[in-house]
Amino acid sequence: MSNPRLSIIPAGAVTDRSLDARDLQTLCLLGRHIDRAGWCTRSQVRMAAEIGCGRATLQRSLERLYEAGWVEKRRRDHWRPEDSTPSSSYAYRVKLDRDDFDLKSLARDADDDLDESHAENAEVPENGGGVPAGGQGCPPVGTGAHACAGTGAHTYAGTNNDPLERPLKTNERDAGARARDRKDRFKAEFRKLWPTAAVDDRNRTDYAADALSADEEKAALAGVELFLDELKRQGRKTVPAGWRYLEEKRWTLLRGVGEGSAEGRPASFAIDENSEAGKAIAVLYAVGKGKPFVNRGQVIYRAETTPQVLAFGGVADRASWRWIVDRQQVAAWSAFLSSHVFGVRSPLLERRGDEMGFFAPAPWPPRKDGTWSDDAASQAGGDE
Repeated sequence: MSNPRLSIIPAGAVTDRSLDARDLQTLCLLGRHIDRAGWCTRSQVRMAAEIGCGRATLQRSLERLYEAGWVEKRRRDHWRPEDSTPSSSYAYRVKLDRDDFDLKSLARDADDDLDESHAENAEVPENGGGVPAGGQGCPPVGTGAHACAGTGAHTYAGTNNDPLERPLKTNERDAGARARDRKDRFKAEFRKLWPTAAVDDRNRTDYAADALSADEEKAALAGVELFLDELKRQGRKTVPAGWRYLEEKRWTLLRGVGEGSAEGRPASFAIDENSEAGKAIAVLYAVGKGKPFVNRGQVIYRAETTPQVLAFGGVADRASWRWIVDRQQVAAWSAFLSSHVFGVRSPLLERRGDEMGFFAPAPWPPRKDGTWSDDAASQAGGDE
């Protein structure tokens, strides 16, 4: 046979509460790809693909198994000393816990399991509450696969002696692992779909992907094909980097150009860059330290050009803008810009001497009717 049919794992690992289901799956997988000496040298990327997770998830499982004592590892670049720089490639071997058991007992007859000396059949003295005097009646508590450590099943404080209840920290770790798995799957799928993924800045793409919510991940993947088709339709010969598509959330510009979205999102409008509204949007984005999406002289704006937005068309040159440091004014501007400036923006505040602030055309954002006010009473941030 080219591959073994069985994958033997240590029995104690099954009840080790420090492991989760993914760790046990990884432990079984190691046994499928071993050499004659029991070492697994298979690529972690290929093993991760076999069990449907990311390489980082598999690596974390291997480390937990190693720390718990269920596997051993060695450097594949074995010519280097062990105390040198950490290796990027290891071989792993499952450590069977045969020292923890009496091997002679494995050869007993089938009906020997009725022997009262066996743990399953032995009577255990109980205390007044019906609980075995030894606690849960479990084997001795131990750590990992060390000799005489029992099954490795741990008793946690605060669980009310319920062996099925998992500690909060473990549940949080599982939730975090699931989120990381989802991110890994999204990144892998996005790189398959995006034409320039092989030459893009991988770190920047990962940072942009990490900032997306689960719903945004789905929308980003669904929008890739539509976005690329739109580039072809408009005669664009170059495709932007994948990280730019994710950072600027460009899939949000595809639906409802000039009409409302079926999901109830704000409508998007194509506006002439040199029109009054186009110039007002350019100034608005300059205040918010962002850059509007412009395509062939058209500004794509994801909301209506209300009087508040058009008010920026009459703003004086940037040289006359004011340095805003008042906390209420900063808060009002921050709320206004968050609602009217879309896409990636630089941090609003900057340091000038000992003060943190930013430049704006007026102390307060424009009112809903598009007028400006220097009145200190206008603390509603343009709502009056």
